[in-house]
Amino acid sequence: MRNFKYLGMLVFWIITSGMLIFLAVAGYWMIPYMADMFNEDRVWFTITALAVLLFMGLYVTLGVFIYKDSSLKKMNTWLWLTAVFYIPNFMGVVLYFYARRRHKIPAANDMHTQICPHCGHIIHAGE
Repeated sequence: MRNFKYLGMLVFWIITSGMLIFLAVAGYWMIPYMADMFNEDRVWFTITALAVLLFMGLYVTLGVFIYKDSSLKKMNTWLWLTAVFYIPNFMGVVLYFYARRRHKIPAANDMHTQICPHCGHIIHAGE
């Protein structure tokens, strides 16, 4: 179980690093063409900057929520972060909330259920 956590974290950061490098190269390539548009009218620059900051804030807030909520539900946090960030049109968020609703955590106070203190899986479910 622990190896899958680190594998998921590695996949998430590899994809994220690749995307950031791609965006940096694309931005560096596009700056000379966009400079004329932004120098002529400062309103477009302000609107664009605010839109980018708004979406970045939305994704950071969503990422923090998904990370905390999925760890409380004993779900694979890095898998869900990867799905939420990289499946387009917020379909990753829809999938997460559907899986979250279907994911059951056994009650800790149920005397017939024993839970492993290290991984949280059911050891024995007897009557």
